[in-house]
Amino acid sequence: MKNSSLISVTCLMLLFGYMAFQFGRMYFNERKEKNRLEGSWKAANQQIVFYKAKNGNLVVKNDALQLKYKELKDIYPEIISEIKNLKVNPRQVEHYSETVVHQQKDIVTTLKDSVIYDTIPVRVFNYQDEFYTIKGIAIADTQKVHIESRDSLIQLVYKGERYKPWLLIFSRRKLQQVVSCKNPNSKIEYSRSILLQNY
Repeated sequence: MKNSSLISVTCLMLLFGYMAFQFGRMYFNERKEKNRLEGSWKAANQQIVFYKAKNGNLVVKNDALQLKYKELKDIYPEIISEIKNLKVNPRQVEHYSETVVHQQKDIVTTLKDSVIYDTIPVRVFNYQDEFYTIKGIAIADTQKVHIESRDSLIQLVYKGERYKPWLLIFSRRKLQQVVSCKNPNSKIEYSRSILLQNY
């Protein structure tokens, strides 16, 4: 009798211990998920920070969003379509980066001698498309040109080809990078992506 009550008390204690462990694990997982979502919300609504690098170049800094595939699909469906456009499976993407570049420069240059058939010494021209805005004015022998260009750079780091394709599913996939510019006149000279891991 004493043994059976000892066994039942031990079983109850083990059951309560197991339940406490499971509730604790659920609590910490939910807390971690809540912190991730709060951090992503803050990152999505924050202002970007500008600072100068050691070499004097202007640098932009902001926090990264941490989203699951389903959240990304619900919140930013245009990103999913952009990834599919690059012929990459969206579920294999580990990092997505998009940078919009806006360049602006005022140019003043001297015009070469030319024959003017009109009596008005000032000429103006404007050009605008999806990527460029150019405005110019020629006064006497001086030409002022205002040029603005826009571009979007899209970068993906994803699990691509396998190291040893002949091993089929037993071979790990390489981390590969795809970079694309929306402006057809842009050319990417060099790009690098480094994955840092904490040990």
